[in-house]
Amino acid sequence: MKKYKVIVWGLGNVGRAAVRMIMEKETLELVGAVDVDPSKIGKDAGEVFGFGKTGVIVSDDIDKVFAMDADVILDYTPLVRDEKGGFTPSALDVCKALRAKKNVITTIPIYYSQVTTPEIFKTIDDCARENGVTFLPSGLLPGAYASYIPMVISGIMGRIDKIVVESGEDDQHNYSSWVKVFGYGADPKEFPCERLKMGIVSYYVSGVYEMGDRLGFKFDEVKNLHEVFTAPEDLHPIFGTVKKGTISGHRFTMSGVINGEEKVTLRYVHKICDDTAPEPAVRDNIHIEGLPGQIDVELKGMMPLDESYVTSAAPTINVIPAVVEAEPGFRQAMDLQVVVPIK
Repeated sequence: MKKYKVIVWGLGNVGRAAVRMIMEKETLELVGAVDVDPSKIGKDAGEVFGFGKTGVIVSDDIDKVFAMDADVILDYTPLVRDEKGGFTPSALDVCKALRAKKNVITTIPIYYSQVTTPEIFKTIDDCARENGVTFLPSGLLPGAYASYIPMVISGIMGRIDKIVVESGEDDQHNYSSWVKVFGYGADPKEFPCERLKMGIVSYYVSGVYEMGDRLGFKFDEVKNLHEVFTAPEDLHPIFGTVKKGTISGHRFTMSGVINGEEKVTLRYVHKICDDTAPEPAVRDNIHIEGLPGQIDVELKGMMPLDESYVTSAAPTINVIPAVVEAEPGFRQAMDLQVVVPIK
């Protein structure tokens, strides 16, 4: 049985879930771990999370770790944007790992870039090919939930006329620093709504383009809508009180349109306190119309509050064998063999 050697780059929430999965898999071996957190450097990569010993010490020396014998680097580093809001800095970091002649799998949303950011696609694709390795963006969304799972479900349809993918999350127990971008508790009249819309759309919209391409749709345009919701009463998420009338939720809708008709739509909600503030509703549903009719698939428990990052890490773990065996270059999961749980 082949054993794949893995380096984990970034030991945050997704990295935590990945380290535990690697420790549990017969076919995977953790050989390196990189992070910049002083509280983790110099400690065992498993023990920093209370998982027991892995025998791998967390290092902040990227060059040293990347020089190790490994099949793949799992890149869970934070997304870095340039002054225009693009993902170029993160793409350059990816190339650093590729130049170490390591396959790279990442949850960073450099996804379906041949359409959304062709210059980044070319940079990464050229670098991967030159070094004989593969780059794969994965994760839950963009990735498994949009576009992989909807396209697999679409395979039982004779014709697809329309597809709507809905998801979202309740951030009331989310202590991640990035949650502040949603301005929970802010005055909706003063909040930079357009800036947030641009950021969220750039993160998620690639899934709309990929699903459209896979289904053979040629969009006339892609429309983006951002709706802001306010607290109906004082709410109490983990990070403090959100006063009545201040921002408590957002709904983002991205749709590929043909002849005025929305053909592929991704709708995503970020909110707090879903139990006491039901609007906007969080739905994890895939709706498909066509021949022979209509299909609705609901996925419950996809992002549970206590282990919400497992489903982001798992698609990057389970795809490792396919990535190692893939042709060099920038790849998408649907271009590889079917992704199933590995031993």
